[in-house]
Amino acid sequence: MKFFMSNALALAAMTLFGAAAVAHAQSGKLGAYAGTFEVSGTQFGPEVTYRATVKVSLPVSRRDASSVTAEFLAGEAPAGTMLLAQWDISHKEKFADSGGQFNSYTCSLAAPVEVPVMPTGVLDVDLQAKKHTLSLTVLTTKDVAFNCRHSRSGAYKKKQGIALTLGTGSPGMQGANPQPFSDAANLTAKYTLVPGAEAKGQYGPIVQAWTLKLVR
Repeated sequence: MKFFMSNALALAAMTLFGAAAVAHAQSGKLGAYAGTFEVSGTQFGPEVTYRATVKVSLPVSRRDASSVTAEFLAGEAPAGTMLLAQWDISHKEKFADSGGQFNSYTCSLAAPVEVPVMPTGVLDVDLQAKKHTLSLTVLTTKDVAFNCRHSRSGAYKKKQGIALTLGTGSPGMQGANPQPFSDAANLTAKYTLVPGAEAKGQYGPIVQAWTLKLVR
């Protein structure tokens, strides 16, 4: 199973945001952006169709007259949750096996499930331009159960982790797609993230709607 961001890339992203470690100590005083993402999309190789609700609390690390920033490594933000309503997987081999059969398999959630997630990323709120950018990666910290069927061997069960990238862009690229706001304490957006060339055609558009409220 391939993810929009593999665990290896997620670890690289965590390193990218390493400067947040010191600033995080002040985040209790500065508050946090808490809210919900409604997300759906597709992936390819294998083909995945998914729908989920993600809830997070993103601790503010810096704040001044011109901007607010929430920047956090894995473990620096509180654990969030991901409610998985759909995660359907399917794959068919391009070449026949020795018996001339094109093997395939399908998997679907054993049941809709809510699992804990570890958020990593950065939210930048430009108070002067009244725009915000966000790159958020969430990785499940508990494996998800699937019921599967292989065209040759029949039914089987498996568990696996899931990762999603949300926001206005992948790490380091979120600034290209800033979203407007009218109230810095209540960020809302409907945005479809279209993966760039780095995705190599493996990931379809990520349809999102989010609300993030500044709480103290």
